[in-house]
Amino acid sequence: RQGAGGRRRTFDGLADQFLPGTFDPPAFSLRLSHKDVSLAVGLGRELGVPMRMANLALEELTEALNRGWGERDSRVAMLLQEERAGVKIAIPADQIKDVLENDGR
Repeated sequence: RQGAGGRRRTFDGLADQFLPGTFDPPAFSLRLSHKDVSLAVGLGRELGVPMRMANLALEELTEALNRGWGERDSRVAMLLQEERAGVKIAIPADQIKDVLENDGR
């Protein structure tokens, strides 16, 4: 069974989205990610469960959503940290492909 996330693991989008700085088209939109994390945080609050990391994640997603990035891939929120750090991560696709093809050789 595939499900919403399918068999896609957490870091599967690293090489094709985050490293080259490509967040369109979305694999899973920021808007939907924000909704899911909001529901989780709300449930935690309702049950009295501390959710410090989830609250931090929700803050990041909310800031990204407020920038109008709702229909972009949910990983677009990582651009906020790039901005804070004063760095830009954008590796050319051909370099990424070369590393992936030659990994372990």
